Amino acid sequence: MTELLAGRYRVDGLLGRGGMSEVYHGYDERLDRRVAIKVLRPSAHVPAAPDSPEAVEILDALDRDRKRFLREIRVTAQLEHPGTPAVYDTGAETAPDGTTRLWLVMQLLRGSTLEALLNHADYDSSPLSTAWAAAIAAQIAAVLADVHRVDVVHRDIKPGNVMITDGGLVKVLDFGIAILRGAGALPRLTQVDRTVGTPAYMSPEQCLGQVVTAASDIYSLGCVLLELLTGDVPFFATADRPLRSHHLNTPAPSARSRRADVPVELDMLVSSMLAKDPGARPTAAAAYEALLPLTTTGPGPDGPKGTGTAGKKASPRGGEENRDPTRPFRWPLLAPATVRRARVEGRGRLTDAEAGLLQDNARALLDSDHPSEAISLLEEGIERAAHDPALQLQLRHLLGAALFFAGEYTRAAAVLDAAGRDYRRYFPPNDPNVLHCAYHAGHAYAETGKPDQALPQLRFYVQNADTSEGGDEARKVLETRFVIAQMLAAEGYPDEALAELQAVRPLLAEAFGSDSTQVRNLDKQAARLRTTQLQRGLAYSAASWPRTRAASTMSPDQPHAPQKQTNTRSCPAQYSHTSPCPPSASDSAAAHPGQYRGASRRCRSASRGNQPRPTSPPAVTPLPEAAPEAAPEEAPERAAVTRPRPSGSRAP
Repeated sequence: MTELLAGRYRVDGLLGRGGMSEVYHGYDERLDRRVAIKVLRPSAHVPAAPDSPEAVEILDALDRDRKRFLREIRVTAQLEHPGTPAVYDTGAETAPDGTTRLWLVMQLLRGSTLEALLNHADYDSSPLSTAWAAAIAAQIAAVLADVHRVDVVHRDIKPGNVMITDGGLVKVLDFGIAILRGAGALPRLTQVDRTVGTPAYMSPEQCLGQVVTAASDIYSLGCVLLELLTGDVPFFATADRPLRSHHLNTPAPSARSRRADVPVELDMLVSSMLAKDPGARPTAAAAYEALLPLTTTGPGPDGPKGTGTAGKKASPRGGEENRDPTRPFRWPLLAPATVRRARVEGRGRLTDAEAGLLQDNARALLDSDHPSEAISLLEEGIERAAHDPALQLQLRHLLGAALFFAGEYTRAAAVLDAAGRDYRRYFPPNDPNVLHCAYHAGHAYAETGKPDQALPQLRFYVQNADTSEGGDEARKVLETRFVIAQMLAAEGYPDEALAELQAVRPLLAEAFGSDSTQVRNLDKQAARLRTTQLQRGLAYSAASWPRTRAASTMSPDQPHAPQKQTNTRSCPAQYSHTSPCPPSASDSAAAHPGQYRGASRRCRSASRGNQPRPTSPPAVTPLPEAAPEAAPEEAPERAAVTRPRPSGSRAP
């Protein structure tokens, strides 16, 4: 059974283990987002008599771990630097056996650790550029400068505790062993005789068990910077001397002695950071200031790649090409483009049985208001269904509906627009799938302020929707016509917009009452349009309001000349009710045998169960049918986006 913390955080797969805790993939069911959950591992059975010295020692160790974990929660929650993971929540859970588990919900980071980057770098042929090294170290220094101001010392700066995320932003992880100095500190929480840190990166004072200050972090950062530049840590244990002795007594090696193209100023900085005397090391702010000019040395990420300072990177793996650490310095406020996550390897073709289960799961997630999980599930299914275009189209349709439901209107519009065009190749204009795509694509385009793309979709839906039985479909048509009026006004056609509102008003009054919110909102919209026209010097009054629905039934072949407007543009044909987003009514699945032979069964089932649930409004007088028109030309192709919103989606 799936575990749920605090009634909202679902604990999924294990991400990793630390010295005192385990980190899991998690999901926040309330805010519909992925998170990381850090849980203090439950204590094992104490293999000793309750009052024995052994049991006391074990219990004391467990108590120290709990206090240490609690302090990590408090310290990390106070940090608001972009270089530290955000903390969302914390709490404690009592297990069935009576033990208490502490947990921390944090931002789920997507990227690679610096340790992984170094492990895959080939310093013999293509070392990391000095700009990359300086940029990574500068971002770490910026985090340290911030935390050192509040008397927090990390104590374990190393490549494994640094992550480079998408966009090149560096995150410093695991403040759990940080110590607090000053008022209110708990000096005995970390025992004096307990060495905390990683030997290869430990400062001399840490090796001696002395008081650890902010200068200790600078020493560790110097070790990391030297490793970034040369591929090796400063010291290794030798046959005649342990690693600890090297940190205490051996002079720090020069970066230029290991790599000739390291700038002199960078070499001097590394040497100062590795000084044996803590007082001789620069502060984190000073280190950042010294590194900053070196972060953009050489060409940008799109420039020529060479060795050394020319910017040669380690071979990128799975998304690392979007993790250039110099990017935040080159374009400080420019967010990187979102890149689709690579498909999970090892998954074969999607079978019919798997497809049915996938769709059921996606709909269940949407019904329980978890669209992001449904989107991820459908995206993977679409990639695995590449061998079956009809099945893939069905999943694309459901994905578009999921995106719409999640409010990701830009992507939803593109996905549903493309899916609608594909449906119209094989089904008539009044097919439920065709209409569902047109309705939601049109509303999504409207939500993103694209009236030129919204109007053809919305008009097509209004023209072909069956409102003879009233109910939900009639309500949706009325809502759509109100949106059409707004889109016409946005495109500069106030006369046509007012005509549309005038035609819809009596239908709304009949359905909801003349004093209803719907009618009042329509009247406000009409008043704004008339006021705008008057302000533009147009002779427009309530008496001149259009009394016909000519705009609703005009032919796409009859350009509409605006009435009494200084703007003499013609209302485009595609804005008429009879102008669709273009299919031919003669297209049908029967006319396209072969790989689409099963399209009708599959595609029609996509909309069943996905259509918005009716709210049982009062009966609505059906709109009069428009005169039949010739099929318009095919709409121009639009690039399909990777994700869309589900059939159970509601209208904007």
